[in-house]
Amino acid sequence: MVQSIKRLVALPPILFLLLLHAPVYGSITGKIAGEVVDIESGEPIEGATVRVLGTNLSTMTDIDGDFFIINVPGGKYDVNVTYVGYDQMTQTDVRVLVDLTTPVDFDLRAGAIELPKSVVVSAANPVIQRDMTESKVTFTADQLKDLPNIVTVQSVLSNYPGVIVDANDNLHVRGGRTGQVAYLFDGFSIQDPFVSSAGLRVMPAALEELSLISGGFSSEYGEAMSGIVNAITREGGADYHGGIKAYEGLTHQYDVKTGDWKDLDLYQSRAATFNLSGPVPGMDSKKYNFFTAGEYLRDPSYLPANWSIAYTGTAKLTTQPLAKMKIKSNFTYSKVDGLAYNHRDNNGISYDFNLDGTPAFDRDAYLAGISANYVVNDRMVLSTVVNTFSTRTLTAPGHLMDKYWTEWPGYSVDDTGAYNGTIHEDNYWGAPDFSDAMQASQFTVDDDFLPIYQYRRAKYNSFKISAINQLNKGHQLSSGIEWRKYDISWDSKQFFNRNPYGEKYSSRPAYASAYFQDKMEYDYFIINLGARLDYNNSDIEYNASSRSRDTALALGPAKFETSESHYRFSPRFGVSFPISEKSMMHFNYGVYFQEPRYTQMYENLEGDITTGLPRLGNPNLEPERTTSYEIGLDHLIGSDLRLDLTAYYKDIEELVTTRSYYNLGTSPITVYDNDDYGAVKGIDVSLEKLPTSGYLSVSLSYSYMLTEGNGSYAEEPYYTYITSNTDTLAPVTSYPLDFDQRHTMTASMSYRVPADWKESILGASIPGDWGMSMVGHYGSGLPYTPTDAQGNRLGERNETRLPAYYTVDMRFNKNFQLSSGDYKVGFFVEVDNLFDRRNVLNVYSRTGKPDDDGNDQVAGLSTSQSDLDYFDRLYDHDPQNYSSPRTIRTGLEFTF
Repeated sequence: MVQSIKRLVALPPILFLLLLHAPVYGSITGKIAGEVVDIESGEPIEGATVRVLGTNLSTMTDIDGDFFIINVPGGKYDVNVTYVGYDQMTQTDVRVLVDLTTPVDFDLRAGAIELPKSVVVSAANPVIQRDMTESKVTFTADQLKDLPNIVTVQSVLSNYPGVIVDANDNLHVRGGRTGQVAYLFDGFSIQDPFVSSAGLRVMPAALEELSLISGGFSSEYGEAMSGIVNAITREGGADYHGGIKAYEGLTHQYDVKTGDWKDLDLYQSRAATFNLSGPVPGMDSKKYNFFTAGEYLRDPSYLPANWSIAYTGTAKLTTQPLAKMKIKSNFTYSKVDGLAYNHRDNNGISYDFNLDGTPAFDRDAYLAGISANYVVNDRMVLSTVVNTFSTRTLTAPGHLMDKYWTEWPGYSVDDTGAYNGTIHEDNYWGAPDFSDAMQASQFTVDDDFLPIYQYRRAKYNSFKISAINQLNKGHQLSSGIEWRKYDISWDSKQFFNRNPYGEKYSSRPAYASAYFQDKMEYDYFIINLGARLDYNNSDIEYNASSRSRDTALALGPAKFETSESHYRFSPRFGVSFPISEKSMMHFNYGVYFQEPRYTQMYENLEGDITTGLPRLGNPNLEPERTTSYEIGLDHLIGSDLRLDLTAYYKDIEELVTTRSYYNLGTSPITVYDNDDYGAVKGIDVSLEKLPTSGYLSVSLSYSYMLTEGNGSYAEEPYYTYITSNTDTLAPVTSYPLDFDQRHTMTASMSYRVPADWKESILGASIPGDWGMSMVGHYGSGLPYTPTDAQGNRLGERNETRLPAYYTVDMRFNKNFQLSSGDYKVGFFVEVDNLFDRRNVLNVYSRTGKPDDDGNDQVAGLSTSQSDLDYFDRLYDHDPQNYSSPRTIRTGLEFTF
């Protein structure tokens, strides 16, 4: 009885704490705030009604004429104000950005009570965002539709300052390693924890807003050290809108038989997308709305046997069953399959003359979630969110995708279950399907295939409970908790020698987080003050003996232990100082943690050290840590020129790496550990000419960045230093990392002509409703380390640089009005790499050239020197050492 009473007494404070919380997942809403005054006297108007048209969001002004509306989904709205005795006023196209406050002020004119006028004006959205305490760049739907080269989200992100895409097409934000960016889709995490990248394809055409926070992200965001990508899909409204878009592509494909690119031609690259939104038929248009979009994308690439076919669909249903309750249901599915070309594999074998032998992949993912918001009053919104996410990837030989590796031809085992098959001999070392000249150049032909199998699946179920409490116009409190339970599976096998290596495991790791955020908005400063707590439990048993630094214990009997859990506390602080209507400064400080990839924690749990150069995962890896400082200035020069200047410094610790603890015979045994570090400092400068008058808008961004540390990626010591004759230990001093690109620049230009444009040339009228956009990128050379013929380092690490990189993309479109309504049909042309520049992305470390590895072959008795020279040239000429050639997409689009 006493225990029951204690539980009842404890229940109210627990429920209060839960209801106080706001979503830990990414925010998808913003706030509208402003003032309503009499235009003649300047006196505030109390009791005026402010409505967001097309929604059920509304409020009334207070005694000072102030108002605010919270929990407004990101997008474009019309905001209306009415008050008895005054003309009503509507501001159109008010843009609400996620996490930010949009100021909207109204000056009402007194009018006749019987016949009040209706005044409609276009909203002047703020150029200087007063409450921006972080580095955040946002592309809205209006901007995305006019950008060239937006087939993928990553191609859009490459336009942001401080973003670098390396030779392997990996994304780095402000000097961070690849995999240090968190991807959110409608506020839900879509991260594949095995590889720390997006596990679900995001359609740019379905987005209302795409943002990247590269510095100073608030405490509601976690699981990332370099950046937060937040992709927000559209919502349905009271009217029906939609569109259909399709295109066909041309490019210069690479010919493996000549080692050159072919002429520009069609190459079966095509896509079709659709979207439709509006009210649910037969239901109240303000209470029941939907948005849906779908995409078919066939991208064969310019590389041989490097194609993918993607099917993606998303749907969002918004309902309001009660006056104060709003429910959103989201479902997205994506399936991508294809072939992955690699000119040379890790052992130097090339499949250019046996393209069917390259590995195939099959990926599918889905996201389903339901969120319910309850408006307690004008100042407080409660919400609960439940969602599930799953991503699965299978990689195997194309003709064996439907077979498990035990069913492959050539697989067999002896009486003890040990492998005694011929897969490695038939398809890899000692394969008979080489001509003499080909064998010397390491080409394989006929029915050989790359003998690898890999299956991974990661699924999580998540529950969040939330509240946002706007205490007054200038003070908003939020906090939050989330519980996430994963279900992961891994199964892999590779037959590269007589002792094929593989592993199979499953686990149910757990993740939880909580945060508190206090946003204070005053006339002279805005403060974002918060803190975050993260919990991780990898939940696995592993052989601790083999991972011991004590050689005697490591070689002793296996001792299995359960992995430890981790807690991390992260303070966050940001402040902005509006100096004037045209100037604002900001400063932020934050500590960010990120859990290591599952592949680094779970690899070789059994502690098998019988394979060559064994590598062991570490389930007890600590979260990686970044401490970041940033200061910036946002200034409007004149009326249409905006300057943004930001300086930052990042101290990166506890980075995952590989270290050798002892030797068994002559082979080092390597374990993942938190022993790497890095430091980044840089300056971002952006200059933007706003389209306030005329049709031209121009922007220019420049970044200077120094990225140094003692390791570019976790496996670098394993692949480089452990197997080197000269560098047997990892470096103890900092050096420029592989992604240390000192100078980057992006210039964009957009010229948009309205439908009512009236111009002529030589007496001939020129139609309106067309536009052209161009985006140019420049990047200084990335570093690399020269080596001799044996692979030993020459000089200091990464002391030599690749050539600089630049490219220009272009888009042109022309629309035609079909009727007096909003029906339009248009055509467009998009050109990637307009000037067809072959930028060098990588070189051979021995020669510093992209097409000569320095290993000249000498003909033997059974081969001719001409044949050998031919295959040797093709073997050296790696098309992946160059950037993509010119690619053209032409298509049609219908919108309404």
